[in-house]
Formats: sequence, structure tokens, C-alpha cells
Amino acid sequence: MLLFCPQIYYIHAIRRFILTQQPVHTAEILTILKELLHPDDRFLFTNTSEQLVFEKFSFSKGTIHSNFNELNNRITIVKKGVVGVSHRMHALVNWSHFYTEGDLVFNLEIHEDLNRMETKWHVLEDTVMYSIDTNVPDAHPLKKLMVAFKLQRSLLCSYQYQHYIKEHGLDRHEYSVKWIREHSKIAAALPRKELANFLGISNSSLKSFLKEALADA
Repeated sequence: MLLFCPQIYYIHAIRRFILTQQPVHTAEILTILKELLHPDDRFLFTNTSEQLVFEKFSFSKGTIHSNFNELNNRITIVKKGVVGVSHRMHALVNWSHFYTEGDLVFNLEIHEDLNRMETKWHVLEDTVMYSIDTNVPDAHPLKKLMVAFKLQRSLLCSYQYQHYIKEHGLDRHEYSVKWIREHSKIAAALPRKELANFLGISNSSLKSFLKEALADA
């Protein structure tokens, strides 16, 4: 059974229609958005969340994007699916990270004019995202909330890459086995050479780590 709330609007990115009834999963999305904000700014969300307009984006498995223009100036959440981010170095594809269900996606990662490493976004599974546009007029009732979202978006982009660097400094064996167990579908979708490069291990180590990680699967 679906629960409905008439205040929050949805716009489908392709069919461009507005749904005036809110699907039950919206509570999950609203929680993620609220937690993105600094605690001192969360009152802005509590007071205005019913005015948010969500747009739905669908991406088909196997498609590759050199940018996500659709997500410019937005806060976007993965509802379902997997998107991987790759970079090319010395003729080898290097995967830096993956977005899965519940993750926030930011288009601020690589500016198109500065994309010298051929950064691409790979849709590894059929993916659905919900997004809100943070660009609103100064007189808009959500202006203060959107300014707060923009600030946290920029800070989190920086934090995310610091997190990736920290993770790569951990013990390769423990980290790799744990990552493969938690992301078995992604591991299965990547060529072995690219997976080993992503994990920072040799091909021979990958073979043994895969066996260990999937032994109890």
C-alpha cells in the first residue's frame, strides 16, 4: 500500500509530468537530505521541506557519460542502481569510486573544461536518481535552504576524495576482501585488471582475495 502526501512534487526527467502524490520512499530521501545539512541549518529543512520539487532521472545499464549535465547545480540521490566513476591514466582505466543506492551524487567532481583524465560515469545497472535544483531566485522561499545545500555539497565533495585516499592507505588485504564482499556485483562487472588496479593490488593478489571474499557467499 502506498502512502501519499500532496505537498511534494515530482517531475519525471523524460516525460515531464508532475505527480502531486508522494511515493512512500520519500521519507528515506528526505532523511538523507536533512542529514546532509549542518545541524545548525536543519531547521531550514524542517520548515520548508514540503515545498521541495523532485525530478526523476533514469539511466540505462551500459551507458557511459563524460559529464552529468542533467545534474548541474543539483543535489541528487541514487534511488536504485550503480554508477562507477573512471579515469584514464597511461592507457589504463582507473576506477576511483562507485555510487550505489542511497548515495549522494555531485556533478562538481570534475569540471568539463578541466577533464584531462577522461573521467567518465559508467552506468553499471539500470539506475534511478531523484534530484532537486539548488538554483532558485533570491526571493524564493527555499533560497536559504538551497544556499546551505550548496555549501554542504562543496564540503562533502572534498571530504569524499579525502575518504578515498584514506581508504587506499589501509591494509590492502583487509580492505580489498571487505570491499569485494560488500560490492560483489560491482566486482563481478569490472574486468579483473581494472578491479585489481582500483583496489591497488596485483592480479595474483586479486585472485586469492576474490576466493577469500566469496568463500562464504
